[in-house]
Amino acid sequence: MNKKRILSVSLAVALTAALAAPAMADNLVRKTIDVDAGIGVFVDGEQVIPTNAGGNAVDVFASEGTTYLPVRAISNALGAQVSYDAESYRVNVSTLPVDDKAAQYLETYFDIKPMTGAVSVNTLNAALTAIFGEEAVKADAATVAEAAKAAVINCDLAELAPVYAAKGAAPAVSGLAEELLPYVAVAIDAGIASNTWNFAAGLDGETAAQLLMNAVNVAGKGRNYLGNVSDPDIGRKLQSAWATFGNFDDVVLSQLGADLVIAEASTGYNLKFDGYNANFLPDYTIQYGHSDITHALQLMALLKSEGIDAKVALEPKTSIYEYMVDWGDPTKVESTSTYALKPIEGTDRWLCYATEYDMMLEFDTVEDKNALDSLIETYSKKYSANQNEDGSFKTPLIAGAWWNPLYSSYVPMADAEAFTLIKDNVIRNGAYTIHPFSMVDDTDAIAKVVSEKAPDLAVELVDLYVNNAFYRYLNGEGE
Repeated sequence: MNKKRILSVSLAVALTAALAAPAMADNLVRKTIDVDAGIGVFVDGEQVIPTNAGGNAVDVFASEGTTYLPVRAISNALGAQVSYDAESYRVNVSTLPVDDKAAQYLETYFDIKPMTGAVSVNTLNAALTAIFGEEAVKADAATVAEAAKAAVINCDLAELAPVYAAKGAAPAVSGLAEELLPYVAVAIDAGIASNTWNFAAGLDGETAAQLLMNAVNVAGKGRNYLGNVSDPDIGRKLQSAWATFGNFDDVVLSQLGADLVIAEASTGYNLKFDGYNANFLPDYTIQYGHSDITHALQLMALLKSEGIDAKVALEPKTSIYEYMVDWGDPTKVESTSTYALKPIEGTDRWLCYATEYDMMLEFDTVEDKNALDSLIETYSKKYSANQNEDGSFKTPLIAGAWWNPLYSSYVPMADAEAFTLIKDNVIRNGAYTIHPFSMVDDTDAIAKVVSEKAPDLAVELVDLYVNNAFYRYLNGEGE
């Protein structure tokens, strides 16, 4: 409920109108105004309590038809960064996302140990080498500006700096050498650096992790994903990606896969291409397999309804398995770009090639990751006990629910009773891999076929913790 009150405000400061005008600093205009206070702020339906840098609640008020919100509070609520330059009376707001797992990501994928306190130039340059290789351009000093310059060059953006200099497109940063300004401008525009940073300062561990993580992303060496569950347009992004998918093949691996089926070492496998790898953090990630994009769209909304957010990637896969003739005459099945039957040479058996996807979900927290199993078991898992005589289900299910849904983790789950360890028998040929799954004790049959039919290839055994429904399917136990 709004409360009418009288506030005495310094318009040059409280309303931020004069922050960009240093000349006003000595001429603060004070005015008593009538305001409506106690205004609630909601972001995407969730109430936000604005606070200042000290964590204390601050007013949101309206006066003469204008609502005034604290810049820092609303920026934080929207995931933006904000800083105030007292010398220039300038408020800087940046929408560049902050990756709170940047240090963990750099350590996981590049073996860069977490950095704390002041970062030396040697530590910075060692990190640049770990990311960009021995040919990486090194920084001349361990300042934020010098680190930004080195990142710009290593991300293949160096040509932009003289262009920016010629355009006069340099940020208002005091205390920097003239030649650094265009590199800082490029770093800000390219998403390597935030305009809220103090570029003249020495580099600290937190800023270094964010800058290096941003550089990793700009260079295409980081996560490969579409967006977040919480994105308003995540549905469009999923549909757009799915529309580009179709069956792909690798002749060597396809022949090996057929040999595995003929030898009954495997009933099927997935064929994947490295270029689509999400490169997520395993500790927070679930791999969710399916073939229906409508199912993915509804799963996004289901997660949103639970307040669960995650980064989302779609990794296409060609699912290859034996087609049973009692399903129908295989010669009468019409092929499409996403579904085809191919005979196994020298036999009367057939393989089905179907376009599916692994939806990779990197959750914000491990707790959110653990919560997925219960959601799927309740709203996306078919059970005979839940089925009515007319085929409907007593508890409504989302579209595309399966009897044996498949989702898995590369690391153990907190609920060990809900997930069981199996083996992903990864066989690689260049950028392509096939993935026949097996029980932990049943890997020898696959290895034997590979050694006989494709001795130049190797099997990498990867731990995979799968949900119980899929484990029962793999083990021949039904639903």
